[in-house]
Amino acid sequence: MDEGSLIHDSETQELSKKHSMNKGRNRLCNLPDVVLQHILSFLGTKEAVRTSVLSKKWQYVWVSIPNLNFIQGAGTIYDRALFMNLVERALVLRKSLSIQKLSLSCNVLCDACRINSWVFGAVRHKVQVLDLCLFLNEESFVLPRSLFTCESIKVLNLQMCYNLRLPSSIFFPSLKILTLKHVIFPDDQSTQQLFSGCPVLEELTLDDCYWENIKAISISAPMLKSLVIYDFLDVKSHCQVIIFGMSLKSFVYEGRLKNDYCLCNTSSLVDACILVDERHLASAYHANKLIKELSNVESLVLTPQTVEALSYREEFLAQLPKFLNLTHLELCVDFADMASGALMKVFQNSPCLTSLEFNGGIELTREDWTLDPVPPCFLTHLKTIKIVDFLGTGEEVLVVRSLLRNTAVLEKLVIFWSEEFSGQGDFQKQKAVNDDLLALPKGSQNCVISFS
Repeated sequence: MDEGSLIHDSETQELSKKHSMNKGRNRLCNLPDVVLQHILSFLGTKEAVRTSVLSKKWQYVWVSIPNLNFIQGAGTIYDRALFMNLVERALVLRKSLSIQKLSLSCNVLCDACRINSWVFGAVRHKVQVLDLCLFLNEESFVLPRSLFTCESIKVLNLQMCYNLRLPSSIFFPSLKILTLKHVIFPDDQSTQQLFSGCPVLEELTLDDCYWENIKAISISAPMLKSLVIYDFLDVKSHCQVIIFGMSLKSFVYEGRLKNDYCLCNTSSLVDACILVDERHLASAYHANKLIKELSNVESLVLTPQTVEALSYREEFLAQLPKFLNLTHLELCVDFADMASGALMKVFQNSPCLTSLEFNGGIELTREDWTLDPVPPCFLTHLKTIKIVDFLGTGEEVLVVRSLLRNTAVLEKLVIFWSEEFSGQGDFQKQKAVNDDLLALPKGSQNCVISFS
């Protein structure tokens, strides 16, 4: 084959390649707008905007994507100006199109009016999910009044460390999920109006909010199913929060428990998680009061600190209720002391317990410990035990020995070795401990021991 033929073949292949590419591009451009919008919905908003340069067909396709996500990154003043203009352009070009979701994360700086207008625009476009993470440097920022009477919004996430200035009229007829993070509640009356203005609210999360300005409020949402409170801020706060939860299924509290949380009408409650990381009289009193209101739950997660708070005073343990519906108990975060009188009392008061998890490990603070008296549920109901962060110490083996001997209907004991131990690579010692545990006498011959 001569040189001319080779050049001709090469040019033919190149033309064929370009033809195939153009054919593919034309095929993509000929797709209906609704399909193109669906394709763009899998991209971030910035990436979707970049497709506008592909062709005239693509120029404004991105304008009608239902979800808008704007996150301001670190950059120069010029970068911020581009970001601000992009958000503004995206909202202006939508005209009458509705917005399904708007996520906005940025510094407010001197642009409070512009950002406020964006929120107003989202409300006007009948936004259903609004996620705002705003970093403020001034107290003058006020969210638009129209936000607090928005009929379309179903999910609202507010993350901003500022005094939440609330209008006199608050009503969210469609709001089902509300998350407030780092918000400063202004006073009793307006905060009460906020929680009372959500008649169909189903999920509420309060994440490290500031309660210093609050003396007492109530949260009463007839359809509320899930309430989560994170409360780790080291601030002076001693308010009372009364929760009426006639439909409440799940309650989670994690924090210092400086405030007095009261659960009322919570017979529907199924699972609860109380993780207290403070040990002083006030938090012990609040923990004791809170746990007494959880007597109907089927699943309960506690920290050892929460359990020990029950023994802060003698009358606390004496007042511990019977957990007649409790089938699953989980102890997490830290080592659970099997010699704890408070923990034994919880076992004694849980006659139907079938599942027990030590997700923070186990320990003994008394050398003369024995499991006496044996909790009734160990003999009649307990079927599964899980121990995490196992180190194979003599104390732990003693606890396992006692549990195996005194559980008459146990079906499964699962032991997860600690990463600290596994990292040492002493597999012979680990195997030796495993063999010793497998050889221990069992109260239930159907019990299977497994290791992970």
